[in-house]
Formats: sequence, structure tokens, C-alpha cells
Amino acid sequence: MILRLLPFFTTLLAKTLRISWQGEALPEQAIIVFWHGDMLAGWYSVRKRRPIALVSKSKDGNFLAAVLQAWGYTLSRGSSKKNGMEALEFAMQSLKTGGRDTLVITPDGPRGPRHVYKRGAFIASRELDLPLFHLHMDYSSRKTLKSWDQFEVPMPFSKVTIRVERVDANS
Repeated sequence: MILRLLPFFTTLLAKTLRISWQGEALPEQAIIVFWHGDMLAGWYSVRKRRPIALVSKSKDGNFLAAVLQAWGYTLSRGSSKKNGMEALEFAMQSLKTGGRDTLVITPDGPRGPRHVYKRGAFIASRELDLPLFHLHMDYSSRKTLKSWDQFEVPMPFSKVTIRVERVDANS
């Protein structure tokens, strides 16, 4: 039941957000990352780019997958601990063949540590020769959950500033 309702209510919330961008414009093809804790606006803001998302095969990943599918994402399921390389290879192949334009990853998910990059986004950026961008979200009003990632749920009608930062994939 929740897998049917979650996409509807998440979309309803996301549509109320007043999103503005700062920094470099994103190119047509790119690797985009944002932290697991502030991902809602990130996923919503890049949904029209023909994206493919790396999503965990966990129960929580199922909730995210339901929302992302409703937003038009192609999914590649896996994580750093389970089928991660296979999922990353599938996602990269989707970009190579032109089926998708953007690979979207939460580089500290699905279990942390918080705000520590795992290597998948860097591998994809180097192998595909695509730029890597980190989106930083700032919500004017939010509820922070007591979870490992300090997940931020923006309040309806919040102002969201997305700051775009180019990341050197060779670092």
C-alpha cells in the first residue's frame, strides 16, 4: 500500500518546492551526486534529464525506487555491499548506448558513513569521460530525521537552493 501512496505524496510535496539554482549550468550529459540525507530535491530537480539512478536493493531502496519510477527514472539496483559493480556497469552502459543522459548517485548511501564518497561516481566519470557534479541542497524549512544520514524532509512550499559544484573525478 505504501509503495503506491508514497510516489503520489512525495510528488505532491516536491511540486510545492520553490527551487533555485546557483553555480555552473549542468551539461546535457553528466554524472550527478548529492548526499543521501538531502536527496529529495536532488532527485526531483534532475528527473527530466533522461536519468538513470543507482538505487539500493534494500527495503528502503524499494521505497525510493517506487518514487523514482513515477518520476521517469530508469533504475539500476545495487549498492556498495551488494551487486554494486554490476549495477554501476549497467548504468554506465545505458549512458554509453545513448539510452540515458545522466547517472544520478547518492555517493554516501545506502548506509554511510555520512558525507563520505564511495568510488562509484568517480569510476563512472572517468570511464565515461563525463563531468561529475555535486548538488548541495539548502532547504529554508525542513524536518531533520534522527537517522544515520540526518535525512532532511523539506516542508511544503520551502525555498530550495541547489548549489552546483564540479568535482574533480581524478582526486
